[in-house]
Amino acid sequence: MKPIGVTQRVVCEPREVRLALDVRWSGFLAACGLFAVPLPIEPDIAWSVVRRTRCVGLLLSGGNDLGSVPERDTLEYGLVSNAMAAELPVIGVCRGMQVLLSAFGGELHRVEGHVAQTHPVSTGRMVNSYHEWAAFEAPEEFLVTERCGAVVEAIRHRTAPLTGIMWHPERMSPFDEQDLAFFMETFGSSHEGRHSRGRTRIPHGSAHRRSSEVPAQDRRAHATGTPGGGPADGRRR
Repeated sequence: MKPIGVTQRVVCEPREVRLALDVRWSGFLAACGLFAVPLPIEPDIAWSVVRRTRCVGLLLSGGNDLGSVPERDTLEYGLVSNAMAAELPVIGVCRGMQVLLSAFGGELHRVEGHVAQTHPVSTGRMVNSYHEWAAFEAPEEFLVTERCGAVVEAIRHRTAPLTGIMWHPERMSPFDEQDLAFFMETFGSSHEGRHSRGRTRIPHGSAHRRSSEVPAQDRRAHATGTPGGGPADGRRR
């Protein structure tokens, strides 16, 4: 199994700040011949972990709308920049894809009907949906590979190994073979060591519907495509 660095959701409690990762990611990644190296919030430490553990790529996970946790925005913009310089493949999932779009100057807009839904994309497959913000166009550096109506659902950088999807493959039950193949191809893993393709059982609770976490002052930034952080390639918008 090969290691990949995975960013985490930031959870703010009254007396502490925690990092969290959906337990279903471990099962999904294992089914791809991969395992997660959870990354800390500090950019320098996170990149050091990526290099020292010899991660074969990065996964920018979901959770936390852009602008709601500036520290996470800074971390992930920096990781994208470092990964491009190191030619390390990156997959952005939901928020992670929004980070890729925003890093290159893309604009996000509030959308309806994309939270706790299942819908088709342009190639005909059915995917889940858990996002309240989306792009209608991608920066010129990216190709749009999937849409749901006007909403961009998947992207691929024209020259760098950067890809993004708006659905959550770890929440599919059973895991979708197309998603498994996508991750294995991106990170160069194989069927060797693959585990169950089913969903990780959660004894208490279940996946929850995420409400908007963007403060009112940051929503204006989303509408103009300028959430916290900066472009991965150093350009100013």
